Amino acid sequence: MKIKQNILLKDYTTFKIGGPADYFCLARSQEDVQTAIDFAKEKNLEILVLGGGSNLLISDTGFRGLAIKLDLQKLEYHDDEVIVGAGVILAYLLNKSLARGLTGLEFAAGIPGTVGGAIRGNAGTYGLAMSDVVKEITYFDENYQIKVCQGDECHFAYRHSIFKEIKAIIIEAKLKLAKGDLRVAQKLVAERLKYRQDTQPTEPSAGCIFKNVEFKTVDIEDLKKRGLETEQFVKHQKIPTAYIIEKAGLKGHTIGGVKVSEKHANYIINTDQATAEQVVMLISFIKQQIRDKYGIQLQEEVQFIG
Repeated sequence: MKIKQNILLKDYTTFKIGGPADYFCLARSQEDVQTAIDFAKEKNLEILVLGGGSNLLISDTGFRGLAIKLDLQKLEYHDDEVIVGAGVILAYLLNKSLARGLTGLEFAAGIPGTVGGAIRGNAGTYGLAMSDVVKEITYFDENYQIKVCQGDECHFAYRHSIFKEIKAIIIEAKLKLAKGDLRVAQKLVAERLKYRQDTQPTEPSAGCIFKNVEFKTVDIEDLKKRGLETEQFVKHQKIPTAYIIEKAGLKGHTIGGVKVSEKHANYIINTDQATAEQVVMLISFIKQQIRDKYGIQLQEEVQFIG
């Protein structure tokens, strides 16, 4: 494994934004990750772990430390269980699992990024998430010791896991799937992929910028008085942030090279050599507008680096 210097990180993010990392390496095995950790320890460097590069905004000045791009591609099936490396693309895992007649990952159709990132952020849709299939996780803990935790020990919540609470590097996970009706699963996946294609932008972005708003965090009656109807979202107990931003009239709002997508208002798209500073400015503007109009404090889903 080669450790390089001054590598632009924008090429490793879906936003196509970000300055250089002082050091960079591509880790294809647990041993590679250990070598990278040892290098960082020796030079007293901070570590940044990169997966698929979605849900990530890297500073224009880059990252002062070692960026490790995880390319851990392990994929082993044992009946209805799968052991999968953190660097495996979620879409690839879904397709391979369906090809073996295994269901349970249909909710992941169209979700970008890798398995490691999906576990860290408990990615999901339609009321299901990674927490529903994760059985066991192997990772380097904050002291860079290899640990194993069970799924129910991961503090899973909406867009959250224990891996957002501690500095850790996920190596691989054991998932529990099911031998279900393949035709039903494939039809569901096709429908969800088409829906995403029809409703989400294709321009560079980080994915959804903000978490959806949980009913328990807001005053529903107050929102009605302010002109925000929520009855249609009672089933899932969350108000789509895209709906809130659109109701506030912010679709298409632009600052420099970034813009609130006309197709999906919870996406900020890179339209023309955007900078991280412009993204931060637009995020701040959206939050201020939503706070003033509806009394809602939006919470970012995107992770800021640098």
